[in-house]
Amino acid sequence: MSPTDTSGPNTGSPPCHDHAERLRDESPSAKLVYRVLHETNRPLTTREVSERTLLSSRTTRYALGRLREAGIVTRNVCPDDPRQYQYHTVDG
Repeated sequence: MSPTDTSGPNTGSPPCHDHAERLRDESPSAKLVYRVLHETNRPLTTREVSERTLLSSRTTRYALGRLREAGIVTRNVCPDDPRQYQYHTVDG
C-alpha cells in the first residue's frame, strides 16, 4: 500500500480554491495529511492518518492541529472510542 493509498474510492476532485490558498504556507507534512483526509470518504483517527502517511504520531498531531487552526479540517469525538478523535476535511 502506498502512503497515499486511501483504500477507498478516490474523489478525484482537487481541493477548493480557498483550501488551496490556506494550504500554500503549510508544511509538506500538513499538505500530505490534508490530501489523505481529502481523498478518504470517511473520517480518520490520528492513528489511521499516521499509518496512511507514514508520519510519526507527533508530526501527524502537529499537522492536524495546524489544519484545524486554518479551518480546513474538523475534529469530532470517535463514536467507537471516546478517547480518540476523528478528523475530516471541511467542505469548501
